[in-house]
Formats: sequence, C-alpha cells, structure tokens
Amino acid sequence: MTATTTDKGRLASVLVILLSCCLVDIALAAGPANQPAIATQDEDSPMRHPDMASDPDMYLQLIERMQEKHLYFASLAHLDAFDRRWPSNQRATLLRADALRETGYPDQAADLYGSLLKGPLAASAQHGLGLIASRKGDLDNALAALSQASQLDPTNAGILNDLGYVQILRRKLAEAGFNLHKATELDPKNALAGANLALFYLLDNKPVQADGIMEWYKLSEKQRKEIIDKAAELNARNTP
Repeated sequence: MTATTTDKGRLASVLVILLSCCLVDIALAAGPANQPAIATQDEDSPMRHPDMASDPDMYLQLIERMQEKHLYFASLAHLDAFDRRWPSNQRATLLRADALRETGYPDQAADLYGSLLKGPLAASAQHGLGLIASRKGDLDNALAALSQASQLDPTNAGILNDLGYVQILRRKLAEAGFNLHKATELDPKNALAGANLALFYLLDNKPVQADGIMEWYKLSEKQRKEIIDKAAELNARNTP
C-alpha cells in the first residue's frame, strides 16, 4: 500500500479508503479524491510568492506542495501557467502526469510518463506507470514497471513500498518482505510502508511481529482491523 502532513497523519484517511475498498489500487496509494480539497491562502500559495514569476524552480516547488496537499486540479491550472512561460520542462511534465493520474485521466498520464522514460526522470515515470497499471488490475505490468523504477532509484522508499504491495498481491511474499523492510528502514516515519509491512507479517503467519509493527506505528483499532481483514481476504483468495 506516491506527492505534506506527516505520513502518520495521512494514514487514517488513506488507509480507510483503500483497505476498506479491497485495495484494488496499490496499498495506501491514494487514487482520485472522493471529495474536493479546499485550497486556502496559506504560506504555500503561489499568490504569496511573487518571485516565482522569474524563478521556475520555486514555482515548481510550490506546485509540488499543492500536490502534496492533494490540490491536483489547482496544480494543473498552475502547470498551464508555468508551461506558457517555460515550455518543455520535464519536471513540469512529470507533475502534470501525476496530477492527471490522480484526477482520473490515466491514459493521458501514461502518455506523458512514456515521454519521460529515456531521461533523468525515468524512475518516477516508471513508478507512475506502475501505479496506473495496478489501479487497472494489471498486476503483471504493474510489477514490471515498479521493479524497473526500483532498479533506477533503489533508495526510494515510496517505490519500494508500492513494489512490495504488488508483490504481496502476486503472493511473492519473500520479495515483498524484503522490499518493505527496506522501505521502512529508509524512511522510518513512513506509516504507509509500516501498514504494508504489518500486512506482510500477517500473511507470513507471524502475528506477533505484525502486532509489533502496528504498535510501533500507533495504528488505531479500526486501522488494525482493516489490515487483519485484508490479510484474511488475501488468504481466502489463495485458498483452493
């Protein structure tokens, strides 16, 4: 079970959405929001930073912060403004692809990711393609894309988490545990990876370790139940 409040703060909403919906997407990787996010005039608002008109890096940083807050439609509007001034920027293309993926336009996003596969952002592009494939239920292509992304960016905890979850779905438990342990050690505060690691331990018949992980991340009783229920569902799928 990839775009902040802390991961622990996001876990409650994301975990509920995905674990309770049979996790048709990669675990804890949020899909299109069920409710629109409300933008506020805060410290990250582009309107508070007039210097961005002459600084593309600053503008893109602000757009990234908008996406971290799930303001994907607003980020698309600002990417339109950015492209008018600085066209053909690969980082902006990646942000646009991420926003399109999260707002329900996976085909357009896939086209943009495809245009980045030969450049320095290839790992992020493969990650995006893996998320799209997983949400379509195409686990073979999701596994291939995420594996490639991990090879290109081996210390990216977000990629390792998503790869580990797809490996759980494909019942590749040894590989999943290996990648999820790497993800949690690379980013110890990543409660999303922690939840997936607890799921792995349950599927690997190690409930004591799973409980220890859930305790360490201070998951609520409701969140724990959702992970336990998901493990039961996955076990039932693989029972002849």
